[in-house]
Amino acid sequence: MPSSPARRRIPGTVLAVLLLAGAATGCGGGGSEVAKPKGAEGKAAPKPLPTTAGEVEARMLTAEEMPGYRVVEADSWSEPRPPVGSRTFKPRACSVIAQPEGGAGAAVTYEHDGEPQDLHPRDITTTRYAKGEAARWMGELREAEGRCDTFRSESSFGDGVHSDRMTWLPEPDAGDEALRVERVTEDEEEMTLHSLTTYVRTGDLVTAFHHKISYGSAIDKDHLATILPSPDEALVDAQIAKLLGHRSSGR
Repeated sequence: MPSSPARRRIPGTVLAVLLLAGAATGCGGGGSEVAKPKGAEGKAAPKPLPTTAGEVEARMLTAEEMPGYRVVEADSWSEPRPPVGSRTFKPRACSVIAQPEGGAGAAVTYEHDGEPQDLHPRDITTTRYAKGEAARWMGELREAEGRCDTFRSESSFGDGVHSDRMTWLPEPDAGDEALRVERVTEDEEEMTLHSLTTYVRTGDLVTAFHHKISYGSAIDKDHLATILPSPDEALVDAQIAKLLGHRSSGR
């Protein structure tokens, strides 16, 4: 840091006397206050990241912190969740798109508070992974950017083959690292699932922000343009701030 132009040089002998006097009186002696760095007041020490399901759930955004939304479902878990079904990918390298299982975590679903009924709710999920696993998975997902623009997937439930297109969007400035991807999935019945997902890693936690809609081929294109998912930086910032133990400012 550059020196202040107003700072005066102190002769070496005088400096030595001052240092000795300070050592003799102790850190708090002499009745004089030590100048605090600018901005030090009011800056709370960072809180530890949550490690249990209850701690994670307590740091998810509430309806009061998301004006205009209501909570329609909240869930937390302390053990890795069992897979809901396996899915095969072609090319196989694109299987990283399926988020890995983690340990403790919580998920909350929000929808717009008002009429008409919101058909496209938002989901926020925070999951704690084993040490290093979150960073490893984010690294693999980042590598998929160049090889998984298009791929095919099929569920073991027998619900047909899906064609997927991925568009990697600019990364938000959040957490330790973040990725954002738009995914369009089409099935054999001409139904489309359009989703926007933002992944934010904070230590060994990954918070996923999902906003998705589904529609058929007959939908009006002008109407579709008004309901497609779009990035919401205020929402991401509010959730990550609360996860870090800071008071959320809402949306």
